[in-house]
Amino acid sequence: MIASKSGKYREIEIVKRFADLGLQVQPGAIDLLSHYEEECGGRNFNITDIAETVANSLGSSVFVISPEQIATCIKNNGVEEGAGEFQRQAAPAIIKSFSGNGRGIEYKDFLPHFIYRYEKLSDIVKRRMSYRQIRIIKNGKPGEEVSVIGMVSSVNKTAKGNLRVDLEDPSGHIPVILHPHEEIVPDEILGVTGSLLEGGFLFGNRVVHPDVPIPSSSSQSSLSIPSQNSEESVYAVFISDLHVGSKTFLEETWNSFIQWLKEEAKSINIAYLIVAGDIVDGIGVYPAQEDDLSITDVEEQYKIAGRYFHSIPAHIHVVIAPGNHDAVTNVEPQPALPVNLQSYFPANTYFVSNPAYIRIGGRLVLMYHGQSFDDFVSSVSRLQYSKPDEMMEEMLKKRHVAPIYGNSVSIVPDGHDYGVIDPVPDIFHCGHTHTVGIRKYRGVLLVNSGTWQSQTPYQKKLNINPVPGCATLVDIYSMKAKVMDFRIGGAGA
Repeated sequence: MIASKSGKYREIEIVKRFADLGLQVQPGAIDLLSHYEEECGGRNFNITDIAETVANSLGSSVFVISPEQIATCIKNNGVEEGAGEFQRQAAPAIIKSFSGNGRGIEYKDFLPHFIYRYEKLSDIVKRRMSYRQIRIIKNGKPGEEVSVIGMVSSVNKTAKGNLRVDLEDPSGHIPVILHPHEEIVPDEILGVTGSLLEGGFLFGNRVVHPDVPIPSSSSQSSLSIPSQNSEESVYAVFISDLHVGSKTFLEETWNSFIQWLKEEAKSINIAYLIVAGDIVDGIGVYPAQEDDLSITDVEEQYKIAGRYFHSIPAHIHVVIAPGNHDAVTNVEPQPALPVNLQSYFPANTYFVSNPAYIRIGGRLVLMYHGQSFDDFVSSVSRLQYSKPDEMMEEMLKKRHVAPIYGNSVSIVPDGHDYGVIDPVPDIFHCGHTHTVGIRKYRGVLLVNSGTWQSQTPYQKKLNINPVPGCATLVDIYSMKAKVMDFRIGGAGA
């Protein structure tokens, strides 16, 4: 098997995939992986996903992978010897998931956080412009053409209706005058090219955001796509905002969705269910919430939610991130649900933080619940909850899921800014708005997947009109998306 020409090539590929993760593989482990590839017939066997799954299941002190560790990992992910496939698709690989540090937050902790943001995002902008530090620019002559990169410390309007944006970098700060059509939010990183004015101002005529790169026709996907046919397509379903425990949770609609999964999921090879937060309605999230609850104990809410998830076919890998209604800290990054609450969910469930990166079927997915939508709506007049995909596009342009600090979103500073969008995902999945939005932006599929809760009295006061009972079905290979509607009379019912 390994001695053949193709087998020898495969052995090298297996070794390389693990080496990329800083791991070595014993010969017996290579033989075992090759055996399971033969069992699969090569179909749906992704060595990158398997290597990442193994790496994430082991402690940081393990550097050499044994056959026993490979066998345990494969068995834990639902594959028994002779099964003939790697559970139709490899388990999700958790690329980035964050946990709380548990210590007190001090004012000085925020400086490294924002320096990290500036360095990461300014490096991206620097590749598109020749810039100088603010300290050097301040010594320039009026009329001189200059470029600067900085963090937005404030945004105001001038008497003439233009924008006055104060930019700062580690060397100093400078006031910048911009055209009123520019959409700038506090704390984002951007580059500006313009002319120096008397009084130390910069009049900007070009604004450069970090943004995601424009895909070239020759660029290769992170996924090796096989020839397309119905048997080889692998699907993921994206949902969010169940709000179990609310009087307006749509149990009948949810049951229609589960019935669809049971009856049709195997025929179209659904391998993943990705859930972007607000599993339960929680307690004390908004004023007088207790009047809207059918279950007033938060642990009981999770027990019931866990029962709903036990109805999902066991071959489907479920990934759950928390949201602002869930029983974790409400500062970002939010850690995964605590272990005692995880125990109510089935064994095919994986728990990640908010935000988090996962890899499914070779595609990189960024999950973010989306509380920062509240800040975008209040800061940019054209953005609205009914079009969440437009706000997600702004996040990609700014390369940050929650650039505005100090309003709706609070953060845990530990020297890293986990809201920075790096690397660029293949799929960006959010919730929170309770509305549905699908679009592609520069090769990234944006999915906001709606809710399973009808309008509450509190939402009615805020003029929030939910789009409940929808799930987004995505072909992992072709990246085509379809919204399935499970309400009475809906397309998926």
